[in-house]
Amino acid sequence: MIFPMIAIGQDAPFECDNNYGECGTPEMSGGGNAGGGGAILISNTDLGDTYQSADDYDDDGVEDSYDNCPRIRNAEQFDTDGDGVGDLCDNCRRTHNQNQWDLEGDGKGDLCDEDMDGDTILNHVDNCLRVFNTDQADIDSDGEGNACDQDIDNDGLDNLVDPCPMHVGDPSSDAEWCSPDTDGDSVPDYGFNADNCPGVSNPYQYDTDLDGTGDVCDPDMDGDGIPNLSDNCPGVFNHEQADLDRDGKGDDACDDRFCYVVFGDQENCLDPSSVLSVYSPNVTVSTGDTISLRVFTNRPEENLSFVWSVKDRMSGSKDTVKNPVGNSSETILFEHVVDNRPQFSPRVPGKYTLNLAIELDNGEIAQHDVTIFVGGSIISDDSSGCNMITSNDSTFPLFSFSIFLLAFLRLRSRSRG
Repeated sequence: MIFPMIAIGQDAPFECDNNYGECGTPEMSGGGNAGGGGAILISNTDLGDTYQSADDYDDDGVEDSYDNCPRIRNAEQFDTDGDGVGDLCDNCRRTHNQNQWDLEGDGKGDLCDEDMDGDTILNHVDNCLRVFNTDQADIDSDGEGNACDQDIDNDGLDNLVDPCPMHVGDPSSDAEWCSPDTDGDSVPDYGFNADNCPGVSNPYQYDTDLDGTGDVCDPDMDGDGIPNLSDNCPGVFNHEQADLDRDGKGDDACDDRFCYVVFGDQENCLDPSSVLSVYSPNVTVSTGDTISLRVFTNRPEENLSFVWSVKDRMSGSKDTVKNPVGNSSETILFEHVVDNRPQFSPRVPGKYTLNLAIELDNGEIAQHDVTIFVGGSIISDDSSGCNMITSNDSTFPLFSFSIFLLAFLRLRSRSRG
């Protein structure tokens, strides 16, 4: 697979999230209260008038080295239990558990999981607290279930060397009792060649990480330290969780296509091998908030010119785009860096549609519509809309967007000549 040449905040092939060593992030964060994120962005918080130069995988304005949820947007950094793990990614939100242990990988941390091994037997009565054993069998009645008792029959012989771990004395009289197979997969539950997942049928005994626990009941089947539910490539050891295109599929053998995903919007991912496409995230804000409009394309190596315009607005609104025309000369990942960033500050609640039209230096053209959902109360118009332009304002003729774009491009071409 060939990846495009893109500018990133560090030399490592993945976004550092400080989980596997200190990140080398420079002190160059952007500021402000606007930006983008997700197919629908709530509380548009990142970047403002400047651009993030440090590692910030989730684009929430907090560098990965200091972000308590480095892969989930949480600009507020709420941490109810004070364990250093943000509420939005804490598997025990109200219980201090910095290590985030989760035995059965169900997303609920062991310290707040009333059934940590997931066998339907609550911890306080489970005779094998950390081993799945629904039947709670305990042959020697020592309080330790057969599933976790190293000497099940209490005859002084370890189960691995006991010819009949389930019975004291001569096993010949009751061979079936010596080698029970509760899940019916033809692999005995106990003994030298015991079932690596007793209670769950797995006749082939697959064990990817060779840790003695079968894949069907191993919460981390590849042994890379990332639980299966969180692992972007379960079955392949990849503790770095490399995912250059941010599609949730690990680069190591789990992703056969590079298509850069902006803030989780899989449907509108940017494939450098496809026709030119431009993207900017939909946004949800309140009246009076200022949104910095962002430009992403699947041609990060190309410079571009752009025009923003208001396509649909709420009745009574005269809100327009500030700094609607510009160009870029560099990119950060797939985002084009521009001077005097375009901004939109709605004063009337409701739904708006903005249109983004671009032209690359090589002449390719593309457009994209962005939806702005606005809550709050009406703010009176202070008539300070200088340096603004819109497709349906009374001060601007109502051209179709294609005609508008062509007119702009012709003027730009003439100025170059």
